[in-house]
Amino acid sequence: MLYLDVLFLLNAGIGAAFLLAAGKLAHRRTKRWRLLLAALAAGGYSLVLLLAWPGWLLLLLQLPVSLGLVLLCYGWGGRRETLQLLLSYWGGNLLLGAVLSILEQWLAPLGAVNRGGIYYFPVQPLVLVLVTIGCYLVLWLVGKFRKKSVQRLRFRLQAGNRQVEFTALVDTGNRLRDPITGRSVLVVQKQVLRDCLPPAVLDALSQGRPEQVDSAQWQRRCGVLPIRTAGGTGLLGTFRPEGLWLLQKGKPQRVGALVAVTPQPLGGKEYQALAGAEL
Repeated sequence: MLYLDVLFLLNAGIGAAFLLAAGKLAHRRTKRWRLLLAALAAGGYSLVLLLAWPGWLLLLLQLPVSLGLVLLCYGWGGRRETLQLLLSYWGGNLLLGAVLSILEQWLAPLGAVNRGGIYYFPVQPLVLVLVTIGCYLVLWLVGKFRKKSVQRLRFRLQAGNRQVEFTALVDTGNRLRDPITGRSVLVVQKQVLRDCLPPAVLDALSQGRPEQVDSAQWQRRCGVLPIRTAGGTGLLGTFRPEGLWLLQKGKPQRVGALVAVTPQPLGGKEYQALAGAEL
């Protein structure tokens, strides 16, 4: 007998576990309400088994559904970050499928069903929960102990009709995010932006006082971000640039991130900005 509530809750829990694991591997955090919505969507999608759809159609749905779950949970953070999250999410599901496939010789006679790459095993829910927890712990350990090499990235920023290029140090401890949109935050020293932003705007942002910006056009693009450092708490002024590109192998890749302005010099000629690991 198939219980819809058990099927829904199990798959919602599995979806939440692997979305969290994807965030661990990609060094990305999310809001609880976003994770809850994505988990509910994953549970709802599991009910497609009840629909008389062909297996090939269910298989084709895997990519857009997986992408939708990742975007619902983490939002859009640029192609590179989203692809990393998507691959990590798939990795968790593939690991679960691999573990269950090892047990297939025992489970198949009991009525295991495979439709479009989706496995449904009529086993005790506790077994599936324990296997999922084990897979999550494996992925969590991989993300925790994965080597984090020192890396520098080259960015191009456009504000108005002006552009500037600079180097950013990848700081794995930089977990700054816009509390509203969840976007990553790129911290750039004030000196780099002096030829791109109006002086009054740049001064206000570097002081963490965007309310002092007089231009109505710039007011709509500016904000403030609370931060916590070893020396205490503070505020960073932020703005949305017209464009921000990651320059890799001569090919610019647009990224969706806020820019925070700091009056403090960072790394001199070596780097002039701090980027989170997800960028």
